[in-house]
Parts: sequence; C-alpha cells; structure tokens
Amino acid sequence: MADTVKIKLAEPKDASKVLSFLRQAATESDAVTIPHLERVTVKEEQENLQVINDSDDCVILLAILGEQIIGIVTVMRLAEKPEMGELGVIVAQKYWRQGIGQLLVDEAQYWYSNYSSLSGLVLDVFEDNLPAINLYRKMNFVVQKHVQIAGRPALLMTYYSK
Repeated sequence: MADTVKIKLAEPKDASKVLSFLRQAATESDAVTIPHLERVTVKEEQENLQVINDSDDCVILLAILGEQIIGIVTVMRLAEKPEMGELGVIVAQKYWRQGIGQLLVDEAQYWYSNYSSLSGLVLDVFEDNLPAINLYRKMNFVVQKHVQIAGRPALLMTYYSK
C-alpha cells in the first residue's frame, strides 16, 4: 500500500467506493448526516457525480491512500443562497487527527478561491465536535451563529477569501 495520501476529483467510476466509504463513515460518527444514504444506488451516485462534475460551483474531492478512500470533501452550491457553497468533510475514523481533514479543507479552499464563482463557503458543525471546530477556526472559518440541527446545538461557520 502506498503511504502517500493523494487528492483526486471524484468521478462517476468512483461511485461504488464513494457509497461504501460514506456508509461506513455514517457508522463511525453521528456527525455524518446524509439523508437517504442507505437507499442511494450506484447508478444514482454515478449520475450525481457526473452532475456535480458538470457544475462550475460544486466539487467532490477524495483523499486516497493506496486504493482506499479515507476522506471526502464536498462543496455544494446552496439552493437558497446560490452565491454560497456548503462545505462537507468526512474522514474515516481510523485516520482522525492525522491531518487528513486539514488537507481536504485546504484543497476545498484552494478550489473555491481559484476555480469557483462562489462568494463564500458555509458549514454547520455540531458544538460537541471540538476537533472539527478547532480545525475550521484554524482554516479561517468564523462562527456566524448558533443553530439547531436535528435538535442538537451546532455552529454555522463561514469562510471568505475573495
């Protein structure tokens, strides 16, 4: 197995591995909140990845170690605020606190600054997820307000570099 983590654009051919990774990550953390994940088919995920890749203001990047996905970062344009992109980061539990999350956020920020027309990035993070909050603060995200997600206290954080 290679010992270097590589970042690559998620492609339709990665759909099966992406779904497997997301389903496993959902069992490792209650911070993974992807609706209907268990019902998404590989064909649907292939189509989703193609639509995302055809969009100028959405991206999914994978952290790969050897042949295995160990992390994923997404930026999806918000329907209610299309000038903003929502950042999502998931790292396999085995690789928590090893810099993978920071690498993924850094790559997403680079993409946002250099390739998107978005005016900013936004994310929600549960207030009890202190490692993630500390990472986002380190990466220049700023707390905008306290919110509730599924009855749990969370922070709405934003990032602007343009």
